[in-house]
Amino acid sequence: MTSPVKKITDYQQRLRDDMLSQFYGDPVHQAIADAISLEDQRFEDVAHKVLTHRMLDNAEGVQLDVLGKIARVQRLGRTDDDYRKIIQVANAAKDSDGGAEQITWIATQLVGADVRYLQEGTRFFTLQYESDTPMSVDLQAEALELIGRAVSAGVAWRLIFGAATNTGKYDSDTYGAARYGTRIGGSP
Repeated sequence: MTSPVKKITDYQQRLRDDMLSQFYGDPVHQAIADAISLEDQRFEDVAHKVLTHRMLDNAEGVQLDVLGKIARVQRLGRTDDDYRKIIQVANAAKDSDGGAEQITWIATQLVGADVRYLQEGTRFFTLQYESDTPMSVDLQAEALELIGRAVSAGVAWRLIFGAATNTGKYDSDTYGAARYGTRIGGSP
């Protein structure tokens, strides 16, 4: 993973290049410059590592846990890569304008299958995907929460799995403006 913050790796050469010409090549001044630049380089190395490990793409372990708490997403035993992905989905949900493409992308990332968006009136839509296996209770709650964050206020929706057999439905709370979902019907 890369960082948008450029790391300086040549403090010693930069300081030597910036020395006044009257001091350039003088062993005493060169030794002082080398000592100063060595400390500057050590600081840069540590500061860059601290900065970049706070970025989502580079965060691991505890740093990733902190970012997950900020995004209000639980780790639920996920690997760092899986947890990073769900944090990205939560961020997309937070920034969503409630459009069909964004909601479909978010739902697809959550359920791990292609999701169809079906508009059923001006204030209601259905997300449908094929699966013979119902979501775990934790994933149900997370999907309802994150999709609910992406949906515009006052819009009701439902997530249906096993579309061919209509195995189960996860409906938003019509009165809660799709911010809180409740599971109805289907297998547990």
